[in-house]
Amino acid sequence: MGLARWMWIILLVTVSELQMAPYGALYHKLKVRIPGDIMIGALFPIHEQPTVETAFSRQCGSVREQYGIHRIETLIRTIQMINENENILPRIRLGVDARDTCWYAPIALEQCMDFIRTAFIYREYEDCLQMTNGSNGKCLPPGVSPSSIEIPIAALIGPGSSEMTKQVHQVLQLFSIPQIGYSATAAELSNIAEYQYFLRVVPSDDLQVEVIVSLLERYGWTYVALVNSNGFYGDRGIAALRYRMDEIGICSETERSIDNKETEEAFLELAQDIFNPDRKAKVVVCFCQGETVAGLLKAMDTLHLQGKGYMLIGADGWSDRQDILGPLVDSKTGERAFSRLAQGSLSIKIHSPKVEDFDEYFTNLTPQTHHNISPWFTEFWEQKFDCAITPSSDNLRKPCTGEESLKNVPMYQDNKLSLLNLAIYVVAIALHRVQEIVCGVGRPGICPGLLPVNGSLLRQELLKSSYTDSNGDTIFFDENGDPPGSYDLMNYQHTFNERGEEVFDYVQVGRWKHGQLITLQEEFIQWQGDSPNATASGPVRSFCSEPCGAWEAKIIKDKSKTCCWICQPCKPNEWKTGNETCQPCDLGFKPSKNKTACEPINPKYPHWNDASCLTAIIFASLGGLLTILILVVFIVYRNTAVVKASTRELMWLILAAMLLAHAFTVLVLFRPSAITCALQRTLPGLAFTAIYAALVTKTNRIARIMEGSKRILVKKQRFLSTSAQLFITGMLIAVEVAVITTMLITEPPGTELRFSKDLIRARLCCNTSQRGNIIPLGFPIFLIAMCTIYAIKTRNLPHNFNEAKFIGFTMYTTCVLWLSIIPVYLSGYKTEVTLTLCISISATIALMVLFVPKTYIILCRPEKNSRMSFATAKDIRCHMGVLQTNVNAKDKSKKLFGKKEMNSDGASK
Repeated sequence: MGLARWMWIILLVTVSELQMAPYGALYHKLKVRIPGDIMIGALFPIHEQPTVETAFSRQCGSVREQYGIHRIETLIRTIQMINENENILPRIRLGVDARDTCWYAPIALEQCMDFIRTAFIYREYEDCLQMTNGSNGKCLPPGVSPSSIEIPIAALIGPGSSEMTKQVHQVLQLFSIPQIGYSATAAELSNIAEYQYFLRVVPSDDLQVEVIVSLLERYGWTYVALVNSNGFYGDRGIAALRYRMDEIGICSETERSIDNKETEEAFLELAQDIFNPDRKAKVVVCFCQGETVAGLLKAMDTLHLQGKGYMLIGADGWSDRQDILGPLVDSKTGERAFSRLAQGSLSIKIHSPKVEDFDEYFTNLTPQTHHNISPWFTEFWEQKFDCAITPSSDNLRKPCTGEESLKNVPMYQDNKLSLLNLAIYVVAIALHRVQEIVCGVGRPGICPGLLPVNGSLLRQELLKSSYTDSNGDTIFFDENGDPPGSYDLMNYQHTFNERGEEVFDYVQVGRWKHGQLITLQEEFIQWQGDSPNATASGPVRSFCSEPCGAWEAKIIKDKSKTCCWICQPCKPNEWKTGNETCQPCDLGFKPSKNKTACEPINPKYPHWNDASCLTAIIFASLGGLLTILILVVFIVYRNTAVVKASTRELMWLILAAMLLAHAFTVLVLFRPSAITCALQRTLPGLAFTAIYAALVTKTNRIARIMEGSKRILVKKQRFLSTSAQLFITGMLIAVEVAVITTMLITEPPGTELRFSKDLIRARLCCNTSQRGNIIPLGFPIFLIAMCTIYAIKTRNLPHNFNEAKFIGFTMYTTCVLWLSIIPVYLSGYKTEVTLTLCISISATIALMVLFVPKTYIILCRPEKNSRMSFATAKDIRCHMGVLQTNVNAKDKSKKLFGKKEMNSDGASK
């Protein structure tokens, strides 16, 4: 034994003696000691913990039936059963030394010191006690007999709470004494480096946290209130729960902790905070010991919170305990003071099946037959029946009649008894293997070297051991000394028993095992406010913010409260990501129908089935058909006066250009490509240039002739012949061709996508810029302007020069049309349709004004289709020279116009 360990021994023993000496008369070190060849220790909370006033004097409270008496009786009974079993530790009697902790850490430590002192004394006289020649008594100090030296414990079972387990283990591991927990669940105890000699038959609170989280996720409870008991169990448990909640996005609206022994006023203040009507959390998770739950329920009762829609979820500190629900109100129904408040709650219970034959064993016990075994049983009996077995002056209870029986009172078995059974059997089986290792297989009984039991070897065998109980549940340990997790989900209900009577009781509605809820009988869960005969109302809702819609993003303002948000609609080009945020789609993509992904945009372009496009097609088709008909008429009647007087070659050119203008509409409705885009940039300018180049040539010719008629000409005017007119028109058209060619070279035709403002729609368009559209139309607009000017100049010609008037009317109408169309075109709305309609209307106006009257004369008024109708008027001829006679005027006319008679627009016949 090292120097450090010896110093610890001296310190601990000295402190123990100093602590216990002054209070020995008040604190009775009662214990259950069953002698044996190998001893195991046990620490149980037989009594309630001391109050604040009695803590210093170590005066414990009343006897605890479930936590104390049930457990000590289970230990006694299980040890008896093991000793009767020849297959476990044959020829070795297993003994027990059980002590009371009063659920108070200082007392637990004192009891642990006593175990260590026993071990220390035994080790001091170990050599003397192992002598077998009968002289062992001679080597002992005077007054010390071999029977007075107790055998030290090989292992310790308990204590019940995690906090006491931690403190006790710090002492036990100094002496290599294994400790087996049957109720300590704190996750910190899984740290094998710090708790080397600790194992347990109950799962870690980390797994219990997973059970609670599974429930919260199952029912969508994303906003809850957290309450925990102060201390090792509650603090560590709620911290682990908070960590897991943060991982999965569940938030706590409020977190409160409170001590078990706080005043009613403190519990009332806590309840007023948690159950404030202004709070949104309707689910309260209580990682609490039983006393904390009882205090909380009492405060809820004071605030009249029954039926107010709150849901309580309790950890295994609540489990299926009846005592925390207050005193019994109705023994027939089992209703307790706070049963109706707790009704509908869910609690976590470590899977621990009821020990079926324990109730019969326990209810047959009496003080007369059992007081020599358990020193606390008589005290329990007197407390249970409120009577005194041995009346005395300081005992005010009435004398017991002897008719009292545990069979006549309600029996609620402690829920940890089967776990305690497991712990005892696991220790016994591990001791059995140690005996076989030390003594050899097939050599039963105690052998040299077996005592005192090697703690390190026993720990190794404990880690390797496994045991299957009568319920078929198998216990084994991982490398940290933890067993697999298995929990029952309990629902406190106002229900019916097997006899059809209304009762209040816990009902198992689910099972958690292997990391998941393997069963959950939701149809059997009774929620808060439900009655046995009523239809289930369903779980409460506990959330901070309503879920956002399919196309709304969560905007979290407070990063510490990720469950609280406002919903903000995504933009039209955004999709909703898995983390509830909106992300813009890449250019060329739009959100899918369910807004969960992006999909390519199917670009639109002018199509036949579009109403506006169909209107343009019909209009252009009618205009083109009418143009063809008139062209046919002009070809058929090409030698008549009307056609010849109109300069038929230019008229045919204009009609051809009109057909080209109408054909442009059909071209626009093809899917845009490099070729169609090039033609779209070419045809409008070319068609209008051809029309208005011919018209400006005609009006220019008329204007020059009329100008010449006002003065005496000494020589013939140039460029008045038909060939000259065609040449001039061709040259004007060539200018437009040059402009268009230049633009096609500087801005090669192609396609591009033009997106709407919300970026979710696209049109497949030609990549023509505003400059590429305007410049090719600039020259035709210039020709329109010039033609309009000439039309104004020739507006006062006589009636037989009426074609100038028609041209003028065409120009006026065209100017008004284009001035009204330009704003619409520049707005960008269906520019292709706007342009095609404008071109078709312009061509149609020119057709109706310039050609329909002539066609009417040709077809309907043939008598006017004569040369005399288009001869030069006399008053015009008089203006050509007032000093000359009519003959001279005629000769002059012949000289000027190539010796031919002039028609109405100045063209020679």
